[in-house]
Amino acid sequence: MSPIAEVRKRSAEQRSLVSDVLHKLSQPLTALHCSLELSLVRDETPEEFRASVEAALQNAQRLRQSLLLLRELSDADDPGDISAPVALQPLLLGLREDFLPVFESAGGRFHLNCGPLQVRGNAAKLARAFFYLLGYLPRSSKHRNLSVTVKHTKEQAGIRMTFSGAASSESSTADACEPIPTGEVEIARRTFRAAGGDLASAESASGRSVWIVSLPLAQ
Repeated sequence: MSPIAEVRKRSAEQRSLVSDVLHKLSQPLTALHCSLELSLVRDETPEEFRASVEAALQNAQRLRQSLLLLRELSDADDPGDISAPVALQPLLLGLREDFLPVFESAGGRFHLNCGPLQVRGNAAKLARAFFYLLGYLPRSSKHRNLSVTVKHTKEQAGIRMTFSGAASSESSTADACEPIPTGEVEIARRTFRAAGGDLASAESASGRSVWIVSLPLAQ
């Protein structure tokens, strides 16, 4: 792809993301406004009033989560302090420990194969990017098993995340009420790119969902 085509592609991605973000923000904001307005103008039993307040709180929480994602999104392009190398193995092992109960509760597995490697980047920002990515992908995937395999060349590490196995009915699709799901992936992608890497997705020949994170090795 030519540099001009790459710039146009990223510009189109930015416009699409902004449009999606505004749409996702407008939904809980409109619902919050309507539920509060109706509570003021109509007669309600105590039970109905409580239900209105609970609905308003849920929409306020959705709006808060969306705004937090927007803040993370705005900071993702900043690579942070990358003067110290990041040990990839303990970082991924910590993430596996955090997310293993999520997979096991759905009857799945989380397998990790990673040797001792050091990559360039900021440890806290890379951990947060992986956390957002692994928080979103299991909810959106039709599979419930995750295998993470790390291979490397002389210059970069490739973290291959493969989802397989039939999903349970509860985890087969993403929750439509969750705020800006694509924002979580975009936070991860921008963070990896800021460190000199990238994030890509593909579908394998067997129908498995594959995500690949590339990160430069520390010199």
